[in-house]
Amino acid sequence: MSVVHSHSSRFNPILFNLLKSFVYFSISVGVAAAESHYDTLISTARQGDISPATSWLDGQSRNRVLTAAEVTDWLLINGWAGKDAEVIRIWKTYSPTMSLPDPALRAAAKSYRNLRQWQSSVELWQRVLQHTPRDDDARSGLILTLADAGQTKRSLELATSRVKREPTAHHWRELAWVQRIAGKHTDSLFSIMQAMRHAPQDKTLLSDYSDILSQNTISAPALKALEDGKFPVFQTDERQRPRELEAAAELVRLAFITSTAENERFVIADRALARYDSLMNQWRTLPSAKTSYRHARIDRLGALLVRYRMEEIISEYQSLLKEGDIPSYARRWVASAYLYLKQPEKAEQILRSVIQEDPSQHFQIIRKGDFFYSLLEDEKVEQAVQLSVQAEEKTPYKKQVYGLPTFIPNDDWVDIKYLRIQSLISHNDLPAAQRLAESLAFSGPGNQALSISLAGVYLNRGWPRRAEVLLKRVELLEPRSFRLETYQGLTALELQEWRQLDQLTDDTVARYPDDFSVKRLARLRQVHHMAELRISGVQGLKSDSPVKGMNDTEIDAVLYSPPFSDHWRVFSGGAFNQSDFTEGRAIHRTIRGGVEFTNRDNWAEAEFSHRNFGFGSDIGARFSYRHDINDVWRIGLNAERLMRNTPLRALKNGVTANGGGGYVRWRQSERRSWQADLSSGWFSDGNRRQEYALSGQERVFSSPYLALDFTPAIGLGSNSKQAVSYYNPQNYVAVLPAFTLDHLLYRHYQTEWHQEINAGVGRYWQKGESAGAITTLGYGQRVRWNDVLDMGVSAQWDKRPYDGKREQNLSLSFDLNYRF
Repeated sequence: MSVVHSHSSRFNPILFNLLKSFVYFSISVGVAAAESHYDTLISTARQGDISPATSWLDGQSRNRVLTAAEVTDWLLINGWAGKDAEVIRIWKTYSPTMSLPDPALRAAAKSYRNLRQWQSSVELWQRVLQHTPRDDDARSGLILTLADAGQTKRSLELATSRVKREPTAHHWRELAWVQRIAGKHTDSLFSIMQAMRHAPQDKTLLSDYSDILSQNTISAPALKALEDGKFPVFQTDERQRPRELEAAAELVRLAFITSTAENERFVIADRALARYDSLMNQWRTLPSAKTSYRHARIDRLGALLVRYRMEEIISEYQSLLKEGDIPSYARRWVASAYLYLKQPEKAEQILRSVIQEDPSQHFQIIRKGDFFYSLLEDEKVEQAVQLSVQAEEKTPYKKQVYGLPTFIPNDDWVDIKYLRIQSLISHNDLPAAQRLAESLAFSGPGNQALSISLAGVYLNRGWPRRAEVLLKRVELLEPRSFRLETYQGLTALELQEWRQLDQLTDDTVARYPDDFSVKRLARLRQVHHMAELRISGVQGLKSDSPVKGMNDTEIDAVLYSPPFSDHWRVFSGGAFNQSDFTEGRAIHRTIRGGVEFTNRDNWAEAEFSHRNFGFGSDIGARFSYRHDINDVWRIGLNAERLMRNTPLRALKNGVTANGGGGYVRWRQSERRSWQADLSSGWFSDGNRRQEYALSGQERVFSSPYLALDFTPAIGLGSNSKQAVSYYNPQNYVAVLPAFTLDHLLYRHYQTEWHQEINAGVGRYWQKGESAGAITTLGYGQRVRWNDVLDMGVSAQWDKRPYDGKREQNLSLSFDLNYRF
């Protein structure tokens, strides 16, 4: 018998019962007090202060074995505080020796997921679902963890099957989240909209809706959804700034799309600029908005590009560059600005860096044309040609679009073909450019841009009437197209349709003042309306011919007024000629003035002059006229009293001459032309001179910087009177095959520097004299600047027989044409 029972039997039963009741009461009070303290610790932890609870549990774990409920609470409390590592430590300590309930497993699974230990998390979620297959929270945890782990296929299957069974707002929302991770942004948008349909009052869905709209690049509604779902008690600026930037960026993207209404093409760009100004004013002084402020400055460059504010783009770019790197899409805008400002080398440098960083953008950049034109305008013609050829080879005529059963025409193919045409033009292969442009235009008669491109090739080949007919035919497609009007204006300039030129230029400048091609047309019209100064001269350096004499000097200058009444210009000028002959020095001075008239197909000049040629003076007159029959044929006529080309030696001896002549020119293209000339002169001493000439030009070779032409010439003439004081062969024939090489040394837009070499060897026959060789050699350079200056200087040497004796002539000549 135990000690307690042996003694207890001696006590009074009543006293014993009272004592037993007291002991039980004391124990109950202690247990209740302990439970109340534990509940207080848990309640405090729920309110955010976990230290008392975790400290108490940690202390208890050192003194005794915790219960499963206490371990579960310990896991949950640390999970609330985001102490995932501590959760995993506790889990690993107790899970091997203790059977923990599902809440503990869920807490551990969440922490494993947060620590990216996907497999451990998935295993715990699956254990929970084995215990309670209808545990919706555990199934959500499994679905989301699988998605995080990259197992999107399985995650989508679970989420989709669940939403089919139970289409609640919560399930649709989680399906949308998984679809976002899987990259199915369109599907995720549908799912989140279904979630909102099931719970229209749940504003928490608007946050996800905003995110999904943003990922579908539906930026303005995304911003509105975020604003509608904002709770006043939460600070949402950090989330709202990206949405503000996306909404503004969407306006920039829309601004690049051609507006159907011409007068509205800048409306969206102006809205974007106004929005950026507002955002930047708000964020400029906020330290927390520094990144967003810089992002806004970068995206704003696109709107500035649409508005042709190129200098501002460059200034902002240089400022941004000092602060850090700039994304590739913005640098492409900057390259376009540099190209517009005629700085192609900087545009090329930027675009090359973009391609090196992201080779996948190579084709897109080529198709847009900026890289091609940066090479072309920087005179890297061979690289530009190679680029267009490579792009042409890689671009199919048709492409397949997802969802369509058949292939469709590829717009990129047309863009690349256009670049190919430009590369052929720059390579001086205009016949190939014409064939390609005709093939495109005639196979796509409804495409106005292709016909305009072909018209540009015709203009380059010197066929303005053919270009005019083509442009008139496609005018029906879009009569007010400014591209069409620009090329019609250029055609009118070539055809001398001055009133049409002014009307077209005024219209395009009023509508598209910043477009590069329009500005080019306006510049050419401006140059046409300028005054013009022409000066030419020849200085003999070494000569012993009976025609030139010795130390000969020729200077001619004429000044034309700006055009008035569309067709008229007045001019005045003078000339001075002198040379030394055996008879002495011959001098010829001329002062002249007249009027020029031009209209379509016609040009004419009428001139009166006062001539002083040593022994006296007289009044001269000249009338010149030419008519273009079409793009190929031209005829010209002229008649003079006191001919300008009367031999100076004849004038020295008091012999004057009147004359006239004409010519017929056949010009097939820039590669081939021939001209036949006829002139007659009636000298005051009774001599009548007849001269005939046939000259031609045949292109032998061309490249971007070289053009070699074969330039043969045949001349024959006769004089009716012999034994005169000037060189006057009775009959002669001269044949001179020659070659002319034009080498482009430098070009930058409208500035060009050429050198020219010509050489020829021929034969000269004169009646009564032995035949002799003709040898010519010349070298010159020419500069063209800004459409207003064209000047050249050259040295020419030739040696040919005169009356059976070969004489040589070395001279230096110059010419200048300046508009102001």
